[in-house]
Amino acid sequence: MVSLLTTGCASDETTATAPQAVEVELKTLKPATLVDSSTYVGTLEARQRVQLAPSRTNGRIKQILVREGDLVRQGQRLIEIEPQQQQQELVAATGNLKVAMADLKVAEAEYRQRQAERDTAKADVETAKANLAKSEADVQEIEANLVLAKKEYERAKFLESEGVVPTQNLDEATQNLDNTQAQLESRIKTRDASQEALNASQNQLQAAERQIEQALANIDSRQSAIVQAEGQQGSTAATLDYNFLLSPITGVIGEFNEKKIGDSVSVGEGITTITDNQVFYLNVNIPTENRNRLRKGLPVELINPDGSPGVRGQITYIAPLVDQNAQSILVKMEFRNNGTLRDRQYVEARVVWETQPGVLVPTTAVTSLGGQKFVFLAQPGDQQNLVAKQIPVKVGPIQGQAYQVISGVKPGDRIAVSRILDLKDGRALKEQELSATTQ
Repeated sequence: MVSLLTTGCASDETTATAPQAVEVELKTLKPATLVDSSTYVGTLEARQRVQLAPSRTNGRIKQILVREGDLVRQGQRLIEIEPQQQQQELVAATGNLKVAMADLKVAEAEYRQRQAERDTAKADVETAKANLAKSEADVQEIEANLVLAKKEYERAKFLESEGVVPTQNLDEATQNLDNTQAQLESRIKTRDASQEALNASQNQLQAAERQIEQALANIDSRQSAIVQAEGQQGSTAATLDYNFLLSPITGVIGEFNEKKIGDSVSVGEGITTITDNQVFYLNVNIPTENRNRLRKGLPVELINPDGSPGVRGQITYIAPLVDQNAQSILVKMEFRNNGTLRDRQYVEARVVWETQPGVLVPTTAVTSLGGQKFVFLAQPGDQQNLVAKQIPVKVGPIQGQAYQVISGVKPGDRIAVSRILDLKDGRALKEQELSATTQ
């Protein structure tokens, strides 16, 4: 009797300590398209953008025939200006011919100076853009390192808690994570400084452009004064008659710069802008290591704020020369507006180098051990149960929220995508029942 009781207790103990099946979510792998791509940032530029301003005479705005945001056609009447009486100014200009000629020389000298300042400002902007692109690339690289450091830390923490590795491994992983985080903060500060430098350069460029416009207006004014002073008496029909400002291009009307009916406007004084936003260009600098992959017509796509693909376009221009300082090649991308794009919009663009069929595996389903990536396959076990089979896989870049898998699994395989840290080779599995909402 004692022997039977002892045997029964031993049997119960064995049953009680048997490992329970781990309940996991399973995913059946499906064929997917693997995309080899690179991402760049830049600012969209409209195909054409012009400033609407009187070019021949001063006057008062009599009519504004369009509204802000209207689509106008080339040659369409936009604004009617009533010129002011110029008779007395023309008579006075005759006696001031020499002064007007001297003023013209001063205005031309000023214009040449403003052109030089504008060219310098443009060069500063391009340099600042290149610096920002490099800083952004540095941030992305450290962010990727931080993701890896976090995974290594979690793995070391788990293995140390299981007694598989010494505490020293966890300390090293912790130090690596802290160092990577510090590097990321430093790179972010550098990127922010590059962005501030770019903003300052763009502001200087805009100021230089405005100064050029003003210098041109001054030249026009001086030339008009000289012509009038050389013998013209009275105003010409174009000066005295009502004057209509016509749209030089097809595009969208911008803001009216607080101008309204009755306000005075001068020659060269901007009233509004017209932007052709049907087609946008994006200039990016692509590193020279990709030079052999570049070609006209290569597909590109803008990336929406949520990370999804946006407007598609293509590469239309590849610079023949390499930027020696940045070791990059200037590339122009063209996008046809679908109604969501705006002039001078800051965007991310993805160059699609090539696509091929393959398999994508969720990043949450992949574990690392000694530099090798693994997934757990769900395979039939005893009595129609499932067991975990640890399979090594070779992965490529991350695409969305998944790894591109080069080898190790195939479409149709079922893999565990939850509770990965609770699994090991041969562990019994139980498929998690999904709710109706999840399904």
